[in-house]
Amino acid sequence: MTKIKILILAAFVSFGTAHSASAENGSDALSLTGEFLEQPVNSNDPCTVFLCMAGMLKGEYSGECSGAKKKFFSIIRRKHGSFHPGRTFNARKTFLGDCPSAPGDIVGKILDKYGKLRW
Repeated sequence: MTKIKILILAAFVSFGTAHSASAENGSDALSLTGEFLEQPVNSNDPCTVFLCMAGMLKGEYSGECSGAKKKFFSIIRRKHGSFHPGRTFNARKTFLGDCPSAPGDIVGKILDKYGKLRW
């Protein structure tokens, strides 16, 4: 399973407090706000797929997204044994729709560019 390093910032919102505490006692602000942890990336999660496809839309690609990209393009529908772009588009739309935090306008742009493609 692919791993991604995630910075947990428990007190990032109150950076001013962490910064002033850091200045007073000479400690590193990072040690006050969090640590690096390795978290598995769930390539089957619609929100993970959304984030990776949104990155692709902007021309960015990360190795951590290879599984999510593969998941998106593995969603295909056939009619009489042949690839059916319209049904594939609808299936991918339904899948991305399962991510409640995905903005509809960006989902639409992803689908406009990649929704009917075979990869």
